[in-house]
Amino acid sequence: MRLHRFYVDKPITDETFDVNDRDLIAQWRSVFRYNVGSQVVLFDGSGVDYLCMITSLRNLGATVSIIKKTKNDFVPSCELWLCVGIIKKDNFELVVEKATELGVLHIVPILCDRSEKKNINMERLQKIAIESSEQSGRGDVPVIHEIINLSMLLMSKSPFDIMPKEKIVLQLNSRYIGDFLEKQPLEASSGRMTKLAVFIGPEGGWSDNELKDFALHNIPSVSLGHQILRTETASIAVSSLLLL
Repeated sequence: MRLHRFYVDKPITDETFDVNDRDLIAQWRSVFRYNVGSQVVLFDGSGVDYLCMITSLRNLGATVSIIKKTKNDFVPSCELWLCVGIIKKDNFELVVEKATELGVLHIVPILCDRSEKKNINMERLQKIAIESSEQSGRGDVPVIHEIINLSMLLMSKSPFDIMPKEKIVLQLNSRYIGDFLEKQPLEASSGRMTKLAVFIGPEGGWSDNELKDFALHNIPSVSLGHQILRTETASIAVSSLLLL
């Protein structure tokens, strides 16, 4: 029987340790009906899966012991950053869910000239990312960055100094992304780019000023084809193309 995987937000360093996440404990007790002796798989984002046995289960906490450690083989072929214009809440949550499943490492909600002026619940997005990581089998959780204005992001050094130097912006009627990728240096073993940041506009598309900003920063425009795709569709499509 397939064991369920759960993320713990602190490093697993001891053979026996306590789990004090109240939401997780409530899930174990009320949803999965776990008891002492039940086995679970835990991961802490380090790339290792820990097969554990519950040795104590209380109302507000549990104690588990490690049975086996296994290196997680879910290693994305590219360090992909998705910089996505803010759209309606439900649609942005879909982007986070599917991008996590596909192996995106960083998701940046960007405020654009034509963004939906909707509230994004960062805590909710983080929860979705965790649940999608648990479900998909990946050994880490993507970083969900705080909302940032596009112009600030393009000029910013910190914390985005770690963003890949190679960047592209999705824009209709531009050269096909496949033609762009063919001319880029690829990693020998995977045949793919190792790092890339992709900018995806909101439902209203990029404004003229934003396109000028991208050009000013020498960020090339590419397209996924002739279709007009919704933001969430484009996010999933480009992630699939670059990671699968």
